[in-house]
Amino acid sequence: MKTLKICIGLLALTLLNACDFGQVKTFTSDDIKWFKPYGKTETIIFESVNGETDTIIFHKTDTTKYSIKDIEQGFYNKTTLSVAYEFTKGSYHQFAKTNGENKRYEQNILSISNSSSSEFTEKEITFIGIFFNGKEMENIKQLDSSTYFFDSNKATYPEINVEKGIRNFTFDTEKGIIKYTDNRNINWIRK
Repeated sequence: MKTLKICIGLLALTLLNACDFGQVKTFTSDDIKWFKPYGKTETIIFESVNGETDTIIFHKTDTTKYSIKDIEQGFYNKTTLSVAYEFTKGSYHQFAKTNGENKRYEQNILSISNSSSSEFTEKEITFIGIFFNGKEMENIKQLDSSTYFFDSNKATYPEINVEKGIRNFTFDTEKGIIKYTDNRNINWIRK
């Protein structure tokens, strides 16, 4: 009897692993436009009106596809696009240190996911601590056909995991971040 239960359990696991848990819907052109500036890894310098600099490495878009097969989480396929970024040593702005260690938090400027278990697309945009997702995505102000303004007063979280935050930033879907204003009200321009 015990052997029969083990065989049935193994058969069930084999069938679950062989199952396709549905198609993940494709990302729309409106979703993809945010990733256009990140086809390759690029180092960008931003300079404040005071002569301070931030040197930021924006990594190329990463695509991750995976299947979740878990009794508690469910059974579905998921596709995620993300763009990581990091500050170089000596930049004015830095991510906060994790638990007082020398290691700093990691962040993605963009992250978007579709799942076969949902019609909803998960979107997140984060830059130097300003975090937008969910209903706050509606607070992004479109300035023209390719330029968007992000105000920390309308963000999901106005300052998260950074040592020195910013008030706002401007994003161009052709170039990426083009300027921002820090908490001292100092403007930073892309060079």
